[in-house]
Amino acid sequence: MRKGATEPDIPLEAVQSLLTRVIWQAVADLSVETYRTESERFFAGETFVEYCDILGWNVRRARDSLGRFVDSGSRISGNHLLTAAEMAAQRAPSIPAVAV
Repeated sequence: MRKGATEPDIPLEAVQSLLTRVIWQAVADLSVETYRTESERFFAGETFVEYCDILGWNVRRARDSLGRFVDSGSRISGNHLLTAAEMAAQRAPSIPAVAV
């Protein structure tokens, strides 16, 4: 007699947290030429729709909101959100302090 497959007992909050991280990684990947096409396909595809359903998000609103975020010039660095001003500050050459 074969035993039926059972789903693992994973809390919904853990799944939602993981999906949110995947989405933010895809947002970060939009700014990397190598990954941009794959990331754009993710946001246009059915997987993103399924993730939004699990997260309780309206797909159209999520796409619009993420699009506005990307268009704002803000980017994600690792797990941290960087505004356009912070990104510019990181690119500015640092001038070492001189002891007098």
